[in-house]
Amino acid sequence: MTTPKPAAPPAVQRYWKAVSNILRTESQDIAGLINHSGTRGTADENSIIKVLGKVLPPSTRVSNGEVIDADGKVSAQMDALVLSNTSHPILFGQTPDELIFPVESVLLAIEVKGNLSKADVEEDIVEKVRKHQTLSSPDHLLPDFAVFAHEATSHPKTVAKWFYGLPEDARPDFFLVNDAALFGILDPGSPDGYEIVMPFAPNAGEPNTKPLKDLGGAEEGFWRPENLPMGDHVRVDHGAGMLLFVKAVLDALSTRGYADVTWLDRYLDKVSSNRIRYGKDSDPVMELS
Repeated sequence: MTTPKPAAPPAVQRYWKAVSNILRTESQDIAGLINHSGTRGTADENSIIKVLGKVLPPSTRVSNGEVIDADGKVSAQMDALVLSNTSHPILFGQTPDELIFPVESVLLAIEVKGNLSKADVEEDIVEKVRKHQTLSSPDHLLPDFAVFAHEATSHPKTVAKWFYGLPEDARPDFFLVNDAALFGILDPGSPDGYEIVMPFAPNAGEPNTKPLKDLGGAEEGFWRPENLPMGDHVRVDHGAGMLLFVKAVLDALSTRGYADVTWLDRYLDKVSSNRIRYGKDSDPVMELS
């Protein structure tokens, strides 16, 4: 039986695949050139700031720094903050590099990781989310908290368990591990707390999965749905993963009146929805569009 050839991915998906590839290449090159973790971290953060700066509406901008509220509470140092350009109170604008922002002007906070580890998720991110949650402003929504990781130290199934295991008061609103296109977003209707998926898309003429022996040593771009040594692999859809993350960013801005996302659905509907779904206490499930 001949396997039908998938249609060519839409332009928006191909574009974001290219962006994902650039980010992954930059992060890998930086890791190979820079030994100092702080310097590498700054370079990884700047790459995300640059990408978001190009896609967000002109009513916003992206910076890094700390968030404060009127009661004197201060967030952790955040790697990327999406800020309002139109309602930003001029309280701390007298220095060349703004580093302190009132919570009322912050639309989204993003933590950036070069190589996400279990300790990052269960210690560093937990601490920062909890500190973020203490901020308050009676007349404004608290900004969402997101995580962008260039890669992770463990298999996607394991990374999913890290996030599923987080206390309810310390969960990021959404996250992406770019290398594996592993995307998660809070799902209040689920007893698991999150929806976590890995989009995948075979090339023209390929089946949905390929055994390890058929890859011939060319595993880059493929992931095992489960962390089994000889399991079948899927070709990760990095473009769809980036689109899920960008859509979540724009949805966070839309909630606050800073982005119109209704038109996006016409484009996202064309993106393949083949994905591996990771449950909290169950084996991953393959979902085909």
